[in-house]
Amino acid sequence: MSGIADLEPATKQSLDRVAANRLRDALVSGRIAAGSRLTEISLAEQFALSRGTIRAALQRLVSEGLVVQRPYAGWEVTTLAPHDVWELGTLRASLEGLAGRLAADRIDDAGRATLLKSFRAMEDAARDESQDLLTADLALHRTIVSLSGNERLAHHYDLIANQLRLYIASSNHLVGVEGGIIERHYELIKPILNGDGDAAEQAFRDLFRRANRELVEFLAPGYQQPMGTVHASKK
Repeated sequence: MSGIADLEPATKQSLDRVAANRLRDALVSGRIAAGSRLTEISLAEQFALSRGTIRAALQRLVSEGLVVQRPYAGWEVTTLAPHDVWELGTLRASLEGLAGRLAADRIDDAGRATLLKSFRAMEDAARDESQDLLTADLALHRTIVSLSGNERLAHHYDLIANQLRLYIASSNHLVGVEGGIIERHYELIKPILNGDGDAAEQAFRDLFRRANRELVEFLAPGYQQPMGTVHASKK
């Protein structure tokens, strides 16, 4: 395994969470390459932790779709190729764009309060490094899907939720808090809060088109995405 020699030992605070957070950062930043094999013994030495704690940290990352556990082979970093970015981005644009439109069309005071609460939680996570920004980000998007009132849409969204973790984590790492993660998400919820379905759907399509471009340029500069990539719809 390469690329983790510069990781610092974990401190005594939810050790498996701390280890998972540092591994997550190394994965989405590319310091540990996609497809790399991870071993509990090597990671335990790097973090000065027990193998059981490292195993728990890796299980966290498995649940997020960042790591896969191969039978009889150990742990491996999930691979996110440019085509995966295109597929996930276009799928997100369709599902969340529809969810945003539906949520805006049926929003009420209770729905606004729920959406703002979820957004504030993401703001808090962005300010406090001990909190999980990725989890808060996913929770905000899931709140919007839930507010759509379409249970079948929510079911299909949940089917790809783990696959979206790597996409979102990678995108968040590229943008960074100072680069405007929170501002981008406020632009998503603003038209929903205003009850503007057209603007809400457009906001989601614009965000994913931008995120797709950023991720593809990071993963493979010069890569040409297939026809049918996320485009802004015409009004």
